[in-house]
Amino acid sequence: MIDLCAIRKLQTSLRNLEDQLKKQTGLSFNDALLLCAVNKGIYEPGALAKELELSPSRLTRVLDSLEERNLIKRTLSSADRRSLTISLTEIGNSVVQTYSCSEMNIPEDLAFTQANT
Repeated sequence: MIDLCAIRKLQTSLRNLEDQLKKQTGLSFNDALLLCAVNKGIYEPGALAKELELSPSRLTRVLDSLEERNLIKRTLSSADRRSLTISLTEIGNSVVQTYSCSEMNIPEDLAFTQANT
């Protein structure tokens, strides 16, 4: 049986963690996850959408937002001029290094996930 109250508590904890992330870095979860994915070597929009489980339209909005803030840049792929490659800018790389090393208070409900990674 599914404990809906426990799921609600996890949902609230995730929302609180995202609020904390937003205050510390100015990034939403999707922003942060996309920057992490690019930092790990995922450069193609299709692969990013699949990795982050985002629709193409949602991915475009996230990319637009990050590009407007000069955190990523889109360039034509050298392998196929019809496709794009996503890369971190110097500012984006700095943001990734800063938030990946920052001390954030992980809600107790979510701490077990961090311990198992």
